[in-house]
Amino acid sequence: MTKGDKTMQANRLFEREADRAAYEGYLSALASDNSAFRASFRDAFFHALREELTDRQYEVLWLKEVEGLSGKEIAYKLGISQSAVSRHLTRGKKRLRVLLAYNLELRSQRFS
Repeated sequence: MTKGDKTMQANRLFEREADRAAYEGYLSALASDNSAFRASFRDAFFHALREELTDRQYEVLWLKEVEGLSGKEIAYKLGISQSAVSRHLTRGKKRLRVLLAYNLELRSQRFS
């Protein structure tokens, strides 16, 4: 394994940890709010998510995270390669991390 491969592998691990941390932070932030705020935030978040992600990124993330399909199943269902599925997931999650961080930052400023 070359130094570049090790660096790439470390970056992927960091991205997965960042994904998990952002998701856990999002869930804990929602748990502390009242239901009206949660519903409003959720609606605004999914609307923004639809606007931020490409249609394909949104579709692949939905199939993976909500419907629980594997990369192979998603590739078959959408008629694309597994590497394309992986690429859409990676890029979509990067955009999602930015969107989550921005929304949580706004929320903390509003309620601090």
